[in-house]
Amino acid sequence: MIRPELRAQMRRLVLREGWKIESVARRFGVHHSVVRRALRDDLPPDRPPAASSLDPYKPYLVERLTDYPEMTAVRLLEDIQKRGYGHGIAQLRRWLLGVRTPRSKKAYLRIELEPGEQAQVDWGSFGQMRCGTTLRPLSVFAMVMSWSRALFLDFSLDQKTETFLLMHCRALEFFGGVPRKVLYDNLKSAVLHHIGSTVQFNPRLLSLAGHYLFEPAAAPVRYPEAKGRVEGAIKYIRHSFFYGRSFRSLDDVRAQAAAWRDQVANDRVHATTRERPHERLLVERPRLRALPARPFDTDAIVPAIVSKEARVRFDANSYSVPHTYVGKTVMVRASDTVVRILADSVEIARHERCFDRRRFIENRAHVEALAERKKGAFTVTRKDRLASLAPEARMYLQEVARRRIGLENEIKKLQRLVTLYGETEVAGGMAKALATRTFGARYVRALIDQSRFARGLGEPPEPVVTGHHAADHLDVTPHNLETYDALFPQAAPKTTPPPGPADAAQGTPTRDPDKPDQQ
Repeated sequence: MIRPELRAQMRRLVLREGWKIESVARRFGVHHSVVRRALRDDLPPDRPPAASSLDPYKPYLVERLTDYPEMTAVRLLEDIQKRGYGHGIAQLRRWLLGVRTPRSKKAYLRIELEPGEQAQVDWGSFGQMRCGTTLRPLSVFAMVMSWSRALFLDFSLDQKTETFLLMHCRALEFFGGVPRKVLYDNLKSAVLHHIGSTVQFNPRLLSLAGHYLFEPAAAPVRYPEAKGRVEGAIKYIRHSFFYGRSFRSLDDVRAQAAAWRDQVANDRVHATTRERPHERLLVERPRLRALPARPFDTDAIVPAIVSKEARVRFDANSYSVPHTYVGKTVMVRASDTVVRILADSVEIARHERCFDRRRFIENRAHVEALAERKKGAFTVTRKDRLASLAPEARMYLQEVARRRIGLENEIKKLQRLVTLYGETEVAGGMAKALATRTFGARYVRALIDQSRFARGLGEPPEPVVTGHHAADHLDVTPHNLETYDALFPQAAPKTTPPPGPADAAQGTPTRDPDKPDQQ
């Protein structure tokens, strides 16, 4: 159905101004048959609009466009097909032309590149993601091969130089080779200064380029169109993947993004090349330089002094080390998953990296070794460990301290629950106990068991405690009892042949089953 004002403009341009039908169609972005319909006699004013198969889904579409006005027609089609829509995208696009404001378009000079000649790289900001009690900025790293349009993307919680270099390593491994040149925007991870034609690159990026043997190049200042392929890719990621989805964690974002990359982005027919990017990548890959034998070292390395609490600080968190290194200078080496502390090139501690802030990450062996020296502080140490499990855990212990409950005894019981159930479940049980205003280790355990029963789990087995410190902390692997069967080979059972006629003739005695044996 043509809108009356659009119909009037089409008729005026053709019948009065003398425009060609094809020119009017290009002017309004419609098919020439739409213009021809507009040139016919006006429809009766009382004629109702024809029913459309899209009508039942229009309220949902309006709701989605209200929340996400830039969502593409392809994404909207996927959503309504899940709700039963069985037609194509043409009808949906015609409806969107009527509800969206037409955009002004610019003219650009298209530059063609040879296979393996160039890749384009950029960051994109995608709001924030909660990690524990902290909101971290969520960013996407995108690298696009300029000839094949093959896309690599990965999400991170920062845009630091170490993360930027790590993403390069993952992208080049994904493509299976190295292009001759990589084009960047003027972000600080790549370009320190850009004055005229003089570009000063980040030394760490130059080290990466020297390792993989590619040439870094910087786009002109305030001219994003120079790297339009990656700019368009980030826009495509935002509208086709990120809009309208929900994510539980960074790992969930990465998993969904990888699946979308392989099943949608690199498997679609590209609008410019009219080919699938993953198929063109097979042609481009032999033109790429081979990857080096070992990947580039992208870990963050910073010096730190071990505090008197036997901790080192990194990224607003504290990580424990053995107490014998208090006051010494160590090196903190961190990847996106692991934090390692080294002294004289020897690893003295290893922790899983935490992206929350103001958290105390401890190794139980470090704490127990220090507690053996400071026995009077062991209760306080255990309280701090319990309080660091979650913000609700600290509030729970504060509420317990205000009541007629022995705090030291309560801490011992809660620590035993940690040994039995683990820190995550105990933190959840303390949070539920705080919400229901029921305080005491037995209530915490009951709430944990309720949660486990709802998930189809039972109570964990009680540990065997001897009272001996070394024995109670000894990990014993149960022996397979079936191996003892090999020590006792089974003999074949003896069988007595049935008596024959000859035995009967010789008077072989037979045993009466109703009479006992007689010696």
